[in-house]
Order: sequence, then structure tokens, then C-alpha cells
Amino acid sequence: MHTLTGNRDQVLQLMDNTIQHLQTNQQASAASIGGETDVLTTLNLGLMEAQAGGGTAAAASLNFADQQNEDWYVPRNQAVAVFQAAMDEYLEQKNAPEAPPQGGGASAASVGEGALSHEEIAANVFYNGESPGSAGAGAMAAAIIEQFSNLDPGWASWVLVKAKAWLTGKHAFTSHQSLTDFRFDMNDEATIAVVGDWGGGNAAAQAVAKQIKQINPDHVIHLGDVYYAGTPKETKERFLQYWPTPTDPGKSFALNSNHEMYGGGYGYFDITLPTFKQPASYFSLSNNHWRLIGLDTGYDEHELHDPQAEWLAAQLADDGKKNILFSHHQPFSAYETEDCSKLLSKMKPFMDSGKIDGWIWGHEHLCVTYQPYMGIKGVCLGNGCFPYNPPTIQPRAPVEWLNNRAQPDDNDFKGVHTFALLTINPDQIEIKYIDQDGFVGHTQTWT
Repeated sequence: MHTLTGNRDQVLQLMDNTIQHLQTNQQASAASIGGETDVLTTLNLGLMEAQAGGGTAAAASLNFADQQNEDWYVPRNQAVAVFQAAMDEYLEQKNAPEAPPQGGGASAASVGEGALSHEEIAANVFYNGESPGSAGAGAMAAAIIEQFSNLDPGWASWVLVKAKAWLTGKHAFTSHQSLTDFRFDMNDEATIAVVGDWGGGNAAAQAVAKQIKQINPDHVIHLGDVYYAGTPKETKERFLQYWPTPTDPGKSFALNSNHEMYGGGYGYFDITLPTFKQPASYFSLSNNHWRLIGLDTGYDEHELHDPQAEWLAAQLADDGKKNILFSHHQPFSAYETEDCSKLLSKMKPFMDSGKIDGWIWGHEHLCVTYQPYMGIKGVCLGNGCFPYNPPTIQPRAPVEWLNNRAQPDDNDFKGVHTFALLTINPDQIEIKYIDQDGFVGHTQTWT
């Protein structure tokens, strides 16, 4: 990821100017999504939502609806995520240099005698400035990027093409034909690594992957989120390139998520699933004692896309097995205010039936284990790579443990990045929460 695409102010400024430029030049008058919604309207609505969200890095500890910090801005907004993905590809095409990270913890990238600022890079690459490798924008940079009329027409055409491609409908959903479809076997004794919100390809993601590879578990499960929009390019370069693949093929599983679907799900359905030999975005992995069920809550955001409920009911048979769910989105949260009602409306009957013993999810960039709540043991495991600070507010649900261990280096964002190792035996599952340094912060036993 280029550091410029993580700078909230620069992203929204460029997005605003690009929309104004396209509207003024009427380059997108015929552009449409599904023949109904104008691309520019979609981008503009996304921009207004992001601008209204505002917030700071500190606020992200209170409400994760707008995930951001000085070095990595990732709002939960499809239009902005698509715009960032287009920015990132264009910066790579132009071989643009990096700027020094703003949040500390990394050295500056230099060009010639010094490092370019974010303003200079933006002016050079997007606003008809000097060549991308030069530091000549200087004091003019801020003035240049205020003028949408100076926008590079090559960039304007690029973002329009990319937005149309990624915002034009969803990939087809793969549904079961039989209630016994998408079932896989695991040994009665097995190890499974679970990681969430890991698809950034950054140093944290690579450090977590290194720890998982050293263990070499039987299976590895990703709870979803490839940044920014799960495009095919991002899927290959930020997810699959660093994935800690088990020794035996066909032992990896990946769940769908909101970021995968921001790009229409094409990277996920066309690349990730075939690579993993996974036939659909939901599955069951079981032995004689335990059943691990992965659900797709991303195709319809924070919802259980039909006909999964029918399939799920068939998996929760009265056969004496314990059932553990995995999803990207959460059924509840101690720290976030996101609406979970659509997912809960379909899942509550299963939760009330007593057939769901545990549920592990991502989405929030935290690692939290819950005391029994709503009839289940719950775990949030979404801190696979995104820089964050652990929250300090009073939780709204009963928390057993919050991973608030600080990173050892001098970094503005202190939270460590975590995965879970499930050691499955006939009578219990031991869960160790292991961070990027190999430190075991917490251990649970589910019986």
C-alpha cells in the first residue's frame, strides 16, 4: 500500500476534486451502475458520508465505523474504498515514491536529497505537477491540489474506468444444491489457526503469517477483509502472496467480508476460493465431536445472505456434536455501535436453541474474548494487521479478556496483532491467542 492512500485528508481532497473535475467535463454522463445509479452520484454520496464521519484516530477507539489513523485510513464505505484502490494502482503505475509515515515507527523514504511530502506526491502524480520522482512541488503543492481544474486527465479517466468496473454489480453468489454440500472432514485431533482482517500485506500481516507458518497448523481460516476493496490485484498481492498456507493443499478457508464485496467480490469468488479449493463462501468442517461452520455475512453486508439459513439449520443436527460458528461480522460488540440487527434476526433462533456453543468473528480491529453472552461464547478476532489502539471505554457486554498488550517498539499505535490457535481434541478445544511476536496473551478451554 502506498502511504498516500492511507492519508485521510489527501484521499478525501483528491476524491472531491476528481468528482468536480469529472462533473465539469461531463466525462461520466453515460456512466452507470446496473443502468440505474450514476457512478459519480455513488462516489459523491460516499465522499459526503466520509466527510460527515470525520473523526480522529482517538475516536476510532470508541466507534470503529470510520477506521483510521495517521498512516492507514480505511473507512467502511464502498465508494471511498474503491477510490483508494484506484489511487493505489495509479500510484504504482506511476512509480510514485513513498512519503514518510506520519504515525511513527518507520523510516522515511527518500528521493534524491530528501523525502517527498504527501502534498508533493499528490501534486506530482494527480495534478499535472512535475515527474513523480521529483521534489519540485514545494510550497506550491497545497495550492495545486486545491484546484480541481489542474487534475491530470489520465488520472480522471483511470478512476472512472476502475470505479465503473468495481461498482458494477456483485459477483454471482454460489449456493448449495443439497443440504449436505460444502462439508469437509477434519481429524478428531487437529490444529487450526484463525486470523481476521489480515489482508493488508503490511509488516504486521507478514509477522503474523510468520508465526502461523512456524506452527504449521492443519488448517488456516481467514475471517475476511482484504484492503482496500478486495480487487483481484489486491487479493493476489496483499492476501495470497503472504498467506501461511498449510503443508497439505485444500486446508485453507476464507470468509467473505465487506471489503471483499466493495470490489464486487470478484477477487474473492474468482481468485481466493479457487486457490483454496473452497467451493463456496460458506462451509462446514467437522469430525466426530466438533463442527466448525463458516458463514458469509459479507455478500449482504452484516446479514446472512439466503439460502444460508436453510443450509445452517441442516448442519445443526441433533447428533451430539458441538458447533462453533465463524463469520466476518459480529452478532454483538462491547465497544462498537454498529447495527447488528439484520444478522441477529436470522441467527437468534439458532442461538436460542442452544445448538451454537461458540462464535468467532472479525470486523472490529480488536482481540476480545467474551464471557457467555446471548447464550454463546464469543470471540472478536479482527486485529490481524490494521494499526490500532485498544479501547479504554467501559465495555457494553461482559468481556473476559481484551488484548491490550503494547507493541515493544516506539509506535503511536500500540495494539499488537493476534491470531488464535485452536487445538482440537475429542472432549475440548484449547484456544491460544498468539501475537506477532509469538507471545501467548491468553488461553481458553471450550468443552
